[in-house]
Amino acid sequence: MTPSGKLLASWNTRSIPKVLEQLDLALERWRAMEPEQRMPEHPLPREARPSDAYPQDGLALVVYTRDMPREDLPEAMRGEWRRHAWNQDRFWLRKEELDGLREGKGLPPAAAKRLVQIHGRDNVRGQSPAYEAKQVVKAEVRSRVLEASETRVVVELSGEGAVAQSGVWSIDDRRDGPAEHTRSFEGTLGGRAVWEGGRWTEFQLAWVGTRQGATQFNGRSDDPGPAPMGVVLVLAPENDRIAPSFAWMYGWR
Repeated sequence: MTPSGKLLASWNTRSIPKVLEQLDLALERWRAMEPEQRMPEHPLPREARPSDAYPQDGLALVVYTRDMPREDLPEAMRGEWRRHAWNQDRFWLRKEELDGLREGKGLPPAAAKRLVQIHGRDNVRGQSPAYEAKQVVKAEVRSRVLEASETRVVVELSGEGAVAQSGVWSIDDRRDGPAEHTRSFEGTLGGRAVWEGGRWTEFQLAWVGTRQGATQFNGRSDDPGPAPMGVVLVLAPENDRIAPSFAWMYGWR
């Protein structure tokens, strides 16, 4: 899409060659356009964006999701992309949500619940909606101080997280109709974080457990589990301002 609103190319597909084909096509069309066709006639007004809420004095984390090794992987999936699929998102924490970690108090309940509610979804192979707050069964992130001085604090992280939903929805994007389904993810959390020189210099938190069920666009209609899945959170690069995909659920102003 150009700044002037002209569509250059589009294709909703997981096929890397097809995506590359569309990118090449879009670039070809962009180069063929006159400069005045690319840009809007008048400057666009600056509107609020999710990235505006970036926690300057807090923490931005990259969230990776992927399947864990399993013996019962269907034979048809062993040699294709689904075996190695992974996805990513972002998770933000404000300073006041982090202060308790250094004191051995863990994350505040609201922050732990936000983590579990949003990132307990199975998006390894595609898209999946976040859970509702009422569907969070368990959410706790504890911290234990391993080392502490005026300039450096090392903490061990642990906890539990579980979400579950039952209802009526489709699990195949082309063939099936809405029906009764259940989806869930439950596991334990563990990791380590280091605060040094007035900021968090290390942060690793893994949430490993069992996922079950499927949603319409997450590629699980023929592989609903139960099966092992992992979620890992690590520090985002310093210049990373990408907003969480469900930033509006944070309720930040």
